[in-house]
This record gives sequence, C-alpha cells and structure tokens, in this order.
Amino acid sequence: MGIYSLLVLSFGLIVILFVYSRISVKSPKINIAFIVLVMAYSTLFILSHHAIEKTSEILIADNITEIVNLIRSWGVAAPIISIVLMVLQAVIAPLPAYLITAANGIIFGIFWGVVISTIGALLGAIVSFAITRWFYTNYANKILNDSRAQHYIEKMSSQHGFKLILISRLIPIISFDLISYAAGASKIKLSHFLIATFIGMLPATIVYTVLAEKLTDQVLAEKLVLSNNFIYVSIIVAILLVVFWYFKERRSNQKNH
Repeated sequence: MGIYSLLVLSFGLIVILFVYSRISVKSPKINIAFIVLVMAYSTLFILSHHAIEKTSEILIADNITEIVNLIRSWGVAAPIISIVLMVLQAVIAPLPAYLITAANGIIFGIFWGVVISTIGALLGAIVSFAITRWFYTNYANKILNDSRAQHYIEKMSSQHGFKLILISRLIPIISFDLISYAAGASKIKLSHFLIATFIGMLPATIVYTVLAEKLTDQVLAEKLVLSNNFIYVSIIVAILLVVFWYFKERRSNQKNH
C-alpha cells in the first residue's frame, strides 16, 4: 500500500468516526449502521486502492497527457472525476491543481473547462476551510485562550478578511490550499471567503484553461507554467488594490473625525 492510498484510507475513516462522534444518542441500530459503513468503505478501498495509487502517481508526475487520458477514461463521468480530483488534491496532499485545470481546458474546452475547474477549486477550498474552522473552534481556540495573537487574528480577519483573501488569491505564487486552511482559523464568514476566492482565482483559472486549450498535448507540459508577465501583472493589481483600500479607509477615518 502506497502513501497516498494510506492517506485516502485514513481521511475516509476519520470523516466516518467524526460523524459518529457527533451523534449524541447512539442506539444499537446506529452502531450497526456505522459498523456496516466502515466495512463497506474498507472493502471499497481494498478493491480500488491500486487505482488510487496509480492516479496519485500520475498527478505527481506532472505529465499532462496522462492526466488528460485519466480523466477522459471515465467517459460521461469525467467532469465529476475532475472535480473530485481537485477536492482531493486540496485536502489530502499537495498535488498540482493547475495540471487538472489545464487538463479540463483540453478535454472540455475553455468555457466548460473554466466552469468545472472553478467548481472543483471552490469545493476544495470549502472543505479545507471547514476542516480548519472545526479544528480551530474545538481545539486551537481553547489552547490560545484569549491570547493577544488570537485577538489580533480575529480583529484583522473580521475587518479585512475579504480583502486579504482576495489579494492572496490574485497572486498565483501564493499557495491556494494554504490560504484556505489559514482562512478557516480566522473570523471571516464562509460567504465572504467564497466570493473573494472566486473573484481572486478566476483570472489564473482562465489563463491556465485558455493556454491548455490552445496548445497541443505535446508542447503543453513545457509551456504550462504561468509566464512571469502574468505574475507581475497579478502582483501589480494586488498592490493597487491595497493602495486603493488604504486611501479609501484613511479618507473615511478623516471624515469621521
């Protein structure tokens, strides 16, 4: 059993046990139902863990042609599989999401490629956000115990959470998954997190999808990385937004005084 198969197995069992632990009244029927669920999940894993390991190896290998063939092999279920892969890469392991985005551009075209990649990325962000929010609320929050750091994080996220997420999403070199996990430990609302994520990730998603759709599979692997020009433009836009919000807030404070 490979490391990624083990991660998938562990993650699934943790989710099942977490749901079971949240049930206040555990009747014999509920206990039997969860035992059956664990057995069914374990059986399904045993039957499919070789495919899971192979899929992980394909994603890690940075071979766009193999990723395209993998998603296409699922036929009409290809969009669903692509979304599932994007969610898994966000939660289970640091697999390269941009390759899946590019593969979607090749398989589904520009419009549907952007739509499918956006849905997958947003769902992955929600899951990562929810995991950290749950852990922070139930454990980390008690450990920090009203510390100065906790108050600072809550103040910054409640006042500027949307702006921080949007600016971070606009810069491609900042880890997408790291932002999602960090946001979960803040006070930002899920709706604000999703809106900022959607707006901030859309430019890079479109660029990857268009680039992939226009190029052939043979040359895509060499030209898939975002150009320095796009990164520079993204950073400039982010800086302009920071400057705009700074002067807007400063002007607002002057009016109040």
